[in-house]
Amino acid sequence: MSRTILTAVFITVLNGCGLLPRTGTPSVALQIADAMSIPAYDMSRTEHEETFAVTGSSGRNLDHSVSGAAQLIASGDPTMLLLSGLTPGSPAARIQIAAWVPESLASTPRNAVAVASQAYIEARADVYSKDEHGREKLLSTKVRHVLGQPFGEGGLIQTYAQLYDLIADHSPSLAPVPSFIPETGMAYGPIFLDAWGTPANAEDIRLITEMSKALPSWFYIYNPGLQGVAARSILNQGQKLLFVEP
Repeated sequence: MSRTILTAVFITVLNGCGLLPRTGTPSVALQIADAMSIPAYDMSRTEHEETFAVTGSSGRNLDHSVSGAAQLIASGDPTMLLLSGLTPGSPAARIQIAAWVPESLASTPRNAVAVASQAYIEARADVYSKDEHGREKLLSTKVRHVLGQPFGEGGLIQTYAQLYDLIADHSPSLAPVPSFIPETGMAYGPIFLDAWGTPANAEDIRLITEMSKALPSWFYIYNPGLQGVAARSILNQGQKLLFVEP
């Protein structure tokens, strides 16, 4: 019981921190980023068109990347990285993969994590394996980290919350399905799987887009974008949702 209360307190505080103040109606991408507790903003239609005219990329990314941290999946142990005092980079600069598992697919938080993890493992194997041997190896590789918030340096409270999840195992809450998900009812989430890094090249962007196609509809991927290659976006089953005012 105390663990559940502490987790709820962390989530409540996190949801009230780190999100950028704004006015007007947010895009669907921004609504999803808010639900994922990732600081983001919508560019205006004019800014979007000007950016596309100059770069050929329909939007722009948040360039918070750290030199030398461009590997796709974070190497080493995220727990030790957080404890070291070395910044692992802003959540907005990293790929984040989150799931809202429908209550119809899971009867308990533990079941929800298992359902999300299995779907993630299968999609990862389908996209990132180069041959059948590689696929079998990826299928046997378990999810290393399950979090209740995006991985990255977002302040002291978020660091403590991440450490708590990494050490104690995250137990997702059951709540009404967010408005951006077509289905109604209740879902466990968000459930963030593994600690991903910043895209290094166009191939990283292509692969993470392919992975979004392979995942169930209740998975959402935050793509921080890559300068001159791809705009910052939310990916859902291959569909790219841009941070542009409606």
